[in-house]
Amino acid sequence: MRYSRFVRRIAVTGEASVRSCATEDSEDGRLLDVSRKGARLCINRLFRPGQKLTLMMNLPWDEPPVEVRLATVKWVHQDTVGIEFLKVENDDRVLLDVFLASRSKLPAKERERCQEPFHGA
Repeated sequence: MRYSRFVRRIAVTGEASVRSCATEDSEDGRLLDVSRKGARLCINRLFRPGQKLTLMMNLPWDEPPVEVRLATVKWVHQDTVGIEFLKVENDDRVLLDVFLASRSKLPAKERERCQEPFHGA
């Protein structure tokens, strides 16, 4: 079954540190995009779908890193890995939500158009 996405991804350039829950091995990688539910990373280490990880994301802003206490590898393609967040503490969830909201705002012209009253049938 193909993994389906129900949340919007935001393209980012940031650093991430990944640690395997099973072996405690860690590796640094590059964030490619992030959403409320997961992230896509470019990383040199080989991962397997289903592998459990912890993740520390240094997002491109002036706030502390966001820690994901538990994540799982959803897919792997060459040096790119799709990660699903399973456990994010409240403080880190708030930081992530604020970051995503700041990056997904519509341009002013779009906001005005969206706020116009609907006169349809």
